[in-house]
This record gives sequence, C-alpha cells and structure tokens, in this order.
Amino acid sequence: MKKLFSIFTILAIAFGFTACDMPKNETDDTTTTITLSKDKDTIAADGVDFVTFTTLVNGEANADVQIVYLKDNTILTENKFFTTVAGEHKFKAIYGKHSSEEVTITATATTSVVLTADKETILADGADTVTFTVTVDGVDKTSESVITVLNYKAPLEGNTFTETVAGEFIFKAKYQEFVSNEVKVTVEALPVPKELKIKVSPNRIKADGIEEAMFTVTYGEDDVTADAEIYNTKSNEIIESKKFSSTVVGSYTFRARYDGQTTGVSATVEVYDPELAGKYELGSIYEANGSKGVIYAIKADNKGVTWCYLFSLDEEDLQWSTVNEWCNCINDKGAWNTSDPFNYYGQDINNYPAFKWCVEHGEGWFLPSSTELNWMWEAITNGERDFDAPSVAEWNKIITDNGGEPFCEDYYWSSNETSDDLVEVIAFMDDSVVCLDPKKDNKYTARAAYRFKVE
Repeated sequence: MKKLFSIFTILAIAFGFTACDMPKNETDDTTTTITLSKDKDTIAADGVDFVTFTTLVNGEANADVQIVYLKDNTILTENKFFTTVAGEHKFKAIYGKHSSEEVTITATATTSVVLTADKETILADGADTVTFTVTVDGVDKTSESVITVLNYKAPLEGNTFTETVAGEFIFKAKYQEFVSNEVKVTVEALPVPKELKIKVSPNRIKADGIEEAMFTVTYGEDDVTADAEIYNTKSNEIIESKKFSSTVVGSYTFRARYDGQTTGVSATVEVYDPELAGKYELGSIYEANGSKGVIYAIKADNKGVTWCYLFSLDEEDLQWSTVNEWCNCINDKGAWNTSDPFNYYGQDINNYPAFKWCVEHGEGWFLPSSTELNWMWEAITNGERDFDAPSVAEWNKIITDNGGEPFCEDYYWSSNETSDDLVEVIAFMDDSVVCLDPKKDNKYTARAAYRFKVE
C-alpha cells in the first residue's frame, strides 16, 4: 500500500489540480457522488477472513477510485481487507477532490484452541496411555476443556485415553464455544505371543509295539521338535525318540517343554487291541438301540474295561436347563451323567431340554461329559483342534452321507456343572478356548453320545 501524508493533504492537493490534471472523465461538477460499499460488516481477526469493497462514481464503476485505510492513511492495493488486529477499522474512497462516506469494518478477536497429544501411537493393552493437552491462545486450559473421541462420539473422563481395540482414533477438544484441531492416535494390536503346541500323528495305533505315533512340536511358526522335551504326563517318561509305540492297550497323553514353556494342550495317543482292527473302526457307522451313530473313540477305563463311544448323526440347539439348580452332574462319569439326576435325585427331565433330547435317542444315549466331548473334538480334527482341519470335512461327509447333520463351528454342551447356574461347554473352534461356563438357560448345540463295552 502507498503511504499518504494525510487524507487532508490528499484533498488539498486534489483541489490544486488544473482541469488537465484531473482523472479521466472527471469534471469539476460538485454533484459527483462517490460510494464505498462492503459485502460484510464483520470479519474475524485471523488474517484470513476478509471484506470486499465496491466503489462507484455517480453509480458507475471507475478504476481510478482509491480506497484509503484511515488508521494509517494507506491506500489499499486491492479492494479487499484482512487483519489480525481486533477492533473497528475505518475506510474512505477518494476520487480526485471527492470522497465517500466513512465505512466501518469490525474485526472480532479469535480464540486459538490447540489440542496436542504426548504420543501418536499406543498399544491396545488397556494400560498404555496417551495424555492430551489443550491450550487456548497459548495458555493451558486442559482442565476447563472437553476432549471427545469422535469414533465413539463420547467425551473422555479427563485428558487421558487407553484402549483394548486396535485402530485409528480421532479426538477434538472444545473450550467454551471454540473447537480445536483434530488429533489422530493409532492404537496398535498387541503382538501375538508365540504358542508352544504339540501334535501327534496318527493319534491311534495298534498295541503291537511296532506301529508308531510321531510327535511334532511347534513354537509359533517354528518347528522345534528336535530341541523340545516330550514327556508322558502320567509316568513323566521322556520320549527321546519323538515317537511312541506300545504293547499295552490304553490312552496315553503327552506334553512338551521348550524355552521355559510347557504346552497347554496335551496330545493323546490311543493304543488299541489289534484284534479289534476292522471290527470297531473310528469313523464307522454303528447302530445302538435303534439309533445310528459314528464311532469316535475306543477307550480303556481304569479297570481295564474297553469302551467304544459313538456320537449321534444329528444335533440340536437347546437349553441345558430351564431352572438354576445343581443337577449333580460330575466330570468323567460317562453315560451316568445323564441318568443320575433323573434316576436318583428326582429332577424333572422336562426342565433339561438338552438331556431330554439325548435320552430320546434310545436306551443308553446320553449328553456327553466335557471329557467325552474333548475326545470327540480330538477325533474329528485328528488332534489338530482346528475347525478348518481337513479331517473335519471328512467326518462331516461321513455324517451327511448317512443322512445326518454335520458338526458346526460352535459351542457344544457338556453335562458338567460348575455351579447352580453354570455348566461347561466345549468350543469346537480351535484350541485357544477349551471350556467356558455359560448360563444353563443359554442355547448351544447338543450332540448325543452312546458307549458300549467292547467284548
């Protein structure tokens, strides 16, 4: 902008012009009217918001009109004005010896609200914390401000944030009626810890001392079989060869130790009588008391009696019970899990839909215990405990080929109580969750079981 001595000097000089010195088309007509108008009365004193002026000479635009900022008598270089100074700002338009009426623009003070975070990234562990600070025109006003998590549309209870869900979270602060900038915080998922697992294949061998079960131990994605210590959970015998055979019929469980860890889930090897080969095979159809089932386990009990276990071809989503009371169902009781409550303790079986449905398959059919369900889960996954294991599809094909309903990726009722209103279910999903304790009146899947003594 050009600096003038004063508006009065300008006007005095203008009166001294001769006719040839006047702006083009100007006459000495005292009726000349100069108009200065504006598109708004108020702007924000933020150096960005601006007002636009319009000048007219006798109602027509004229490029020779100048706009003077009266605070310091400078001439605007364009017809716009912005400022960072709050208050009233006055202007006039001049044309030759003529000037317009004063025009006043009010610049309102702005409040700068700035939200900052001491971290850009935290872990989704519910403990790692980001702390926010709110400044208003450079002054800390955190305690007087409200910080909102835009993802949840909810305010923080203070100025800190923790989270257990991974993702990007956006925050804004408000001080009185003024709103801050947005701040993004990234919540990173917790690193997946390496898990030690043991697998065995096959998980059923003949008691001939020749057929062998081979162990594999993994730590995360790494095969650590060679360096892991594999042991029999009952005898604590170390399996140096990483393979197992036996001439004694029974069920054998094994765990592995590596890098200070022990496998959470054991591997089971069923050793069966070679004379039973071809007579009772896992996965074969067997009819018991009018209902068909699939053989899923052949187990010897602690008295040396061998039992063959079946599961039903069908399944049903049902409540465990409609009442909350102890039913006296105890783990590892096999077929007696179903009969005890109703034969000896007087409960009404109509209050126990899952039990009733199993019993209606015929004499000897029962709701399996959690141990028996785990055998079932081991069998259909071939010990992998993963619903995506190829063997699950093979077992489901046997079921559907015989008119049954395939296993689903769900929780299955066991007959084992843990309280008057809770009972164990087995997750037919993976080996991360073995048993849960839901309420008895929830609906989960029931599949009936049957066992008979192998002669």
